[in-house]
Amino acid sequence: MSEVENISVEVSRPGGATVVIITGVLDALALPSVSRELADAQGSSDPVYVDLAGVTFMDSRGLGALLAARERSRDGAAPVYIHRPSDAVRRILDVSGVRSVLDEVDELPG
Repeated sequence: MSEVENISVEVSRPGGATVVIITGVLDALALPSVSRELADAQGSSDPVYVDLAGVTFMDSRGLGALLAARERSRDGAAPVYIHRPSDAVRRILDVSGVRSVLDEVDELPG
């Protein structure tokens, strides 16, 4: 688990998947920690599920971290899915027009 002021990132690996739970403020201060955890999670071939229900604020840098993970998937890294984006996350996904670019799932594995 990685924790920076105002953000926590918890990673678990339930049978054949990696789940990354992000809670708090996903902004420039959180970017290094979140980006590192997402990149590490994509280091195996297991799909990565990013739970965003607990994100209270996300700026363009947080969005960039999700899009970078998606781009790594396109380049051969593990696929990334978002799960339960909070209202704050949905808002930036909709305003930026990238909601349809990120694959969203209704349930987490395990």
